[in-house]
Amino acid sequence: MKKKIAALAIIFCVATTSLAFARGNDYGNHGGHHNRSDYHRGGGHRNDGLGIAVGVVGGLLLGSALMYSAAPPPPPPPTVVYSAPYPPEVVVQQPRICVEDRVVDGQWQISQYDGRRVWVSFPYPVSQRVQVPCY
Repeated sequence: MKKKIAALAIIFCVATTSLAFARGNDYGNHGGHHNRSDYHRGGGHRNDGLGIAVGVVGGLLLGSALMYSAAPPPPPPPTVVYSAPYPPEVVVQQPRICVEDRVVDGQWQISQYDGRRVWVSFPYPVSQRVQVPCY
């Protein structure tokens, strides 16, 4: 888009300045002969300020178009990345297991003959670690 605008501005400036210079040199007879009737018809000596103004404006447009096309493109906006310095702290609580030592004199077992639960007595009391609810 920049190049198209610059090319159109250059073409416009060249066309208008060439027209301005072509019209600006038409001062009539340079031999010193000034006919009053030619002057009033437009063929005599006149100060063509429009041609000079168009030339100045065309030159300014040409210069600004060249500077615009030569300017580097603006830098892209910075990308913002948000990151936490440390990962969030996760607290994992271990399940509480409470045990108690008890003295037992037997335990329930499954009979190998018929699959029923039977109480088996120990010949002497034994200390056993037993899981109990935590309070």
